Amino acid sequence: MTNATRGRRLALLHYTAAPVTGGVESVLSSQAQLLREAGHDVLMIAGRGDARLVPEVDSRHREVEQLAERLAAGDGAQDAFEGLRARLVERLEPLVADRDLVIAHNVLTMPFNLPLAAALVDLGTPLVAWTHDLAWLNPRYLAYQRHHWPWSLLSQAQPGVRYVAISRVRQRELVELMRLPPHEVPVVPNGVSPATFWGLSPETVELARQAGFEGAEPLILVPVRITRRKRLELAIEATALLRAQYPRLRLVVSGPLGPHSVDNVAYAAELRELRSCLDLEDEVILICDLTKPNGEHPVDDRAVAELYRMADLILLPSESEGFGLPALEAGLSQTPLVCADIPVLRETTHGHAWLFPAAGGAVAIASSARNALGSRAARLRRHVLRSYGWPAVMPQLESVIEASCG
Repeated sequence: MTNATRGRRLALLHYTAAPVTGGVESVLSSQAQLLREAGHDVLMIAGRGDARLVPEVDSRHREVEQLAERLAAGDGAQDAFEGLRARLVERLEPLVADRDLVIAHNVLTMPFNLPLAAALVDLGTPLVAWTHDLAWLNPRYLAYQRHHWPWSLLSQAQPGVRYVAISRVRQRELVELMRLPPHEVPVVPNGVSPATFWGLSPETVELARQAGFEGAEPLILVPVRITRRKRLELAIEATALLRAQYPRLRLVVSGPLGPHSVDNVAYAAELRELRSCLDLEDEVILICDLTKPNGEHPVDDRAVAELYRMADLILLPSESEGFGLPALEAGLSQTPLVCADIPVLRETTHGHAWLFPAAGGAVAIASSARNALGSRAARLRRHVLRSYGWPAVMPQLESVIEASCG
């Protein structure tokens, strides 16, 4: 993000309460929060909820609802429409007087508050019509598909308004309906917050940032203690083989040193030496290196569960296990599992993991990891994170804001 995109004064609004869980309102709320974190001055305007309130913005306002019913019946209701339009201009004008841009979600393309759509155009403040839905192309709203004013607001591009589509499908529909050049209708998808969806605690988010696996692509988790029978050296060697294909890969060993062998300290030192020799200082992360001053390991049971949800792949290279609880935890977290083909893991995974020959070494591990990461579920996950995570969407959002502010 450049300094040029900081500090814009924005107004965001929709015709329902803010915030509301799910749908357009959820996207609006996320945009507002993220834009504030990016340094913008954001004013939320709504008819209800946690925002600057203008009752007539609300599509459930009695007068607004009655007018929408009359419009659906084919009654232009000119006096009522113009009265609401003028009142909205009067109420909104002082709120947006200092704004660089107004972003209205769905207001200009859905029929629930057409006086609001007309008022926003009247205000003269640069206006972006963020388009999630198009009533004109939806048979459910056939009653509003009339070619003269005010229904024509739904089908005709309004002067001075930049239309934004949330998908290429919506872009094509907008371009065809409103006869706009495609380059004038940018596509900015709705975003998702992985940390929120995964239920990550602030402590785990900070751990990922501090340890250096925030934004890993992919994140391979080895959820075991550091003991020789876990064969962590094979995981590190496999990482060296995978790095060329996955330059942003991170391998995270989440466990502490095994508590019952003095050799584990020496083993951890050997792993660090191997990491250094293979030039994997950034790619291989031993969480035990972040042990707190009081000796407490930084990953508790809750954080382990969160790491499973963050991970693209769980890796268990152990030479032996009595049971292999992490295999069950991988199943519960729906994370692909790559593990050694040893009897107990064959038993607990029941054919639903990517097994590699126990004596196969790093080459076999890397091959199984590639197969697991190439599965449809894993590819969809990476596609969503890469294309629709808010960190990927925000630069597109800010680009539209900057272009619209002039």
